[in-house]
This record gives sequence, structure tokens and C-alpha cells, in this order.
Amino acid sequence: MEKNNNNRISGIGDRLTSTISVTLVLFILGLVATINIAFGSVERSVKEKMGFSVVLTDSVPAQALDSLRQSCAAAQYVSSWQFLSADDVLALETGGNGSELVDQIGFNPYAPMIEVKVKAAYANVDSLNSVTALWRACPYVDEVPVNTEMVGNLQRNADMLNLVLLVVAATLLLISFVLINNTVRLTIYSRRFLIHTMKLVGAKGSFIRRPFLVTNALQGVVAGLIAGALLCGLVAWAKDWYPALGALMPWSATFIVFGAVVVLGVIICVIAALLATNRYLRSDYDGMFD
Repeated sequence: MEKNNNNRISGIGDRLTSTISVTLVLFILGLVATINIAFGSVERSVKEKMGFSVVLTDSVPAQALDSLRQSCAAAQYVSSWQFLSADDVLALETGGNGSELVDQIGFNPYAPMIEVKVKAAYANVDSLNSVTALWRACPYVDEVPVNTEMVGNLQRNADMLNLVLLVVAATLLLISFVLINNTVRLTIYSRRFLIHTMKLVGAKGSFIRRPFLVTNALQGVVAGLIAGALLCGLVAWAKDWYPALGALMPWSATFIVFGAVVVLGVIICVIAALLATNRYLRSDYDGMFD
């Protein structure tokens, strides 16, 4: 009786240790995914602040101006736009001291313009060149300046950082599978003689595997739920401590990561259990000591 109690306590301890290990690995994976989401939000926010200016001629008639405004409102690539009269541009460029400049030179040197901000998907050199080419062909448009060099540099840096995050995530996923696989295999290793005994009395492989697969699937669910709860707690703390940082991690995306962590925990634990049980099902008695 005492021996059975000791074995039961030992089994519970092994299972608890295994669950904690899986939880920590899944939490790290979820944290990397959350960081990736935050970076995506930053990248999207920066890109949506990019765009170009449509400088109009001084003689643009009201009807043509209305047509250009309608084009801005209807364009699918536009996230926001603003019309600035010549006086508005003068005030903006001179910090509100435009009257002094007009007094000195006798006229307003600035022309009316439309400031266009593009959606994040169009904040790249090729798209901006295509869009601005269409605007340059419009009547009463004097010029359409756009800083494609800055856009290109931003795109290259963003692509490089995305690649780094992808490599880090893939590496962590591989390491996570190895760690969880080893953790599950050690748990099943302690019950290898039970597997061998069940095989000797004629139990089918599917019958022997089933309790291990179910147990480890439940372990994956529990570990995933705990890891997901920790991630949600971390996001909630970030939103409370620094709202600007918390805004980069919307709850909708956080809940998706939560679900992905749980599913990933179940999949990895079940695959690890399947590999471990199959190994001992194929082993003879001497192989139990390997």
C-alpha cells in the first residue's frame, strides 16, 4: 500500500513538473507571437502616416477641385486626405507668420494642395509610384512630390525585422517541440514497463496508446490555458501600465494567440506521446533499459 502511494505521488509529481515545463515553453512562444503582433501594429501605424502631396495650380477652378476631392474620397488606397488652401499652406509652412512673408515679397508663394495618406498596403515604392503617376496626369495638378527613398528604406528595414522575427519564431517552435517531446517522453519512460506488460498480455497498440494520448492531450490543454492566461495577464498589465504600448496589442489578436497556444500545446503533446509510446511498443524487454 505504501509503495502504491509513493508511486502515485511520484506520478503526480512527474505530471506536475511536465505540465509546468510545457506551460513555460508555450508562454515563451505566445510571448514571441504577441511581440510580433505589436510590431505589426507599429509597422501599420507608421505606414498609414506615409503618403504624398498633390500640389495644384493657382488657377484650379472650383469644379475641378470638387472632382479631385471626390477622387480622393473614392480611392481605395487612401486612408485619409486633407485639402489645404494656399493660405493654409502659408500658415503651416511659416508657423502662422505668413503675413510677414507676404508683406516682404508682395504675394503668397504657396499653392493649394491635397495631403494624401495611403493605407498600409500601399505604403511601398511601386504602389506610390503608380498612384502618383495617375495624379500627375490629372489637369490642374502642378506636381506630386513623394519621398520614395524614405519609403524604400522603411520597407527594407521592416522586411528585415519581419524576417528576423520569423526565424526566431521558427527556431523557438523547433526548440519547443524538442523540449516538450523530451518532457513527455520522460513521463512515459517511467511507465515503459507497464506498456511492455500490456503488450505481453495481448493488448492492442491502439488500446495501449489511448490513455497516454488522452492524458497528454489534457496536459496540453491545461498548459495552454495557463500559458494563455499568463499572456492575457501580461497584456492587461501592459495596457494599464502604458496605454500606448497596450494599444499595440488588441484583445482580438491576443485571444487568437491564446487559442493558438492551447491548440499548439495539444498538438505537440499528442505527437510527443505518440512517438514515445510507439518507441516502447516496438521495443523488446531489453530495449526497456535503453
